[in-house]
Amino acid sequence: MKQLTLASLFQDHMVIQRDKPITVWGEGPENAWITVCFGKNRVMTQVIEHKWKCVLPAHSACYGMEMTILCDIPNYPIYTITDIAVGDVWLAGGQSNMEYFLRYDAHWSEIKNYTLNPNIRMFNVPRIAFEGQQKDTSDSGYWFFEHDSAWETFSAPAYCFARSLQPALDIPIGIIGCNWGGSPACAWVPEEVLLSNSALKIFLDEYEAEICNKDPFILRKESLIGYAYEDSAFHQEEWKPMMYGLSFEEQQTWMNEHRGTPTIPMGPLHMWRPCGLYHHMLEPIAPFSLKGFLWYQGESDSGHASIYDQMLSALIKHWRALFQDELPFLLVQLAPFGQWLNCDSTGYSQIRHRQELVSHTVPFTYMTSIMDLGMYWDIHPKHKKEVGERLALLARGKVYGEDILCESPEFVSASRDEYTITITFLHTGTGLYLKGNSVDGLKIQNHSQTKDIAFKNCYLKQNCLVLEFDMLPNEPIWIEFANTGYVEVNLFNSANLPAKPFSYLIEEP
Repeated sequence: MKQLTLASLFQDHMVIQRDKPITVWGEGPENAWITVCFGKNRVMTQVIEHKWKCVLPAHSACYGMEMTILCDIPNYPIYTITDIAVGDVWLAGGQSNMEYFLRYDAHWSEIKNYTLNPNIRMFNVPRIAFEGQQKDTSDSGYWFFEHDSAWETFSAPAYCFARSLQPALDIPIGIIGCNWGGSPACAWVPEEVLLSNSALKIFLDEYEAEICNKDPFILRKESLIGYAYEDSAFHQEEWKPMMYGLSFEEQQTWMNEHRGTPTIPMGPLHMWRPCGLYHHMLEPIAPFSLKGFLWYQGESDSGHASIYDQMLSALIKHWRALFQDELPFLLVQLAPFGQWLNCDSTGYSQIRHRQELVSHTVPFTYMTSIMDLGMYWDIHPKHKKEVGERLALLARGKVYGEDILCESPEFVSASRDEYTITITFLHTGTGLYLKGNSVDGLKIQNHSQTKDIAFKNCYLKQNCLVLEFDMLPNEPIWIEFANTGYVEVNLFNSANLPAKPFSYLIEEP
């Protein structure tokens, strides 16, 4: 007889989303009746094809609740979930910069000494890439608090988001980590999303071309060998220095020493294959009620930067459909980056542009910029605490409706005369300020972008940056700001948020 089970998120210490209907689901004995009790509410549902689901009424924020699940089969054990909090639940998705373990953060020595806040609770979805995968998931699959053994391997941006947001709201905050390093966006959507868009179908076509004429038994064998190496305690330990940060020379040495080590070939078991993580990580936790999504991803899509806006827009649309709610989507613009191991930042400036485009065109989608936090020789910036805090600021302003400055300075217009260019920004607060004497990452060129035009002075005037020249040519002028793979942005608003990249052509005066 099929045993009664609950979806993995329903465990002791869980956080349930406040003020929204509560969906509870699982599996059980065929045709049995399941009763779910929560507070004063009691709902019954029947098991059909070994699956059951019920929806309880919404509940306001609170602590110390219990949920009981009963089956009508005589003498069947009663399931009880204890220490349930009701508050706001956010899902943190993406690749390695969202996955980035808290212990690697630049502020870890400070964070690990925080006094425990029982109103912050975390859950890491086990990183499983295929059915039946055997690996150590001891830091995943259960709700935990700060100072738990799983805390230091939880997402640093997601945790710091919760730590910043919870005191401002004074309610329980739950964070679900659902991320995997290196994953492209196409791994987080189902096949129909890619098939329904001719531009996005390229991800399926490239996958089929990659595995064409390859023996599936050999692929499976090589994949299992690769996973055994990747998941081994030995490799986990030797990988730690890379995440703490290595110099360019140290990275070269590391790559030379690890040539020939087992790898996981692209195929039916690969974690980055199209749609794989959607089916094995995201789909099983839907439609758990949420407040919203956090997203930090795009590095692995730089090879298809020109269609990233279509990919991300389709992902947002489907995630909302999957969770049956038009949830806010908060994303992080890619950080400045030069080179790391055998990859570089080709395509990054276009990815950033596409991310901003999505934030302007997809409803309830908002973006924070971290163009001041990059590292030239590392794809993983170490200041994730700041990333989480900026996401929390964005949530407070855009989702919770606080009247605060929560967005980065954004280009709105530029004008010129013979001797000056005036660049105007939105979201400046009480005014712009510079860290330094001149604006880093700013390039002024002639129309054909073949000649740089140097400005002799610059100054800030409330929401404007004014550039002074000896004489400007009587032709269109091209302005580029922070529009390269790596840059150190030093122009900020009064909320200490860095200006976003932009490019603009000023016509003749």
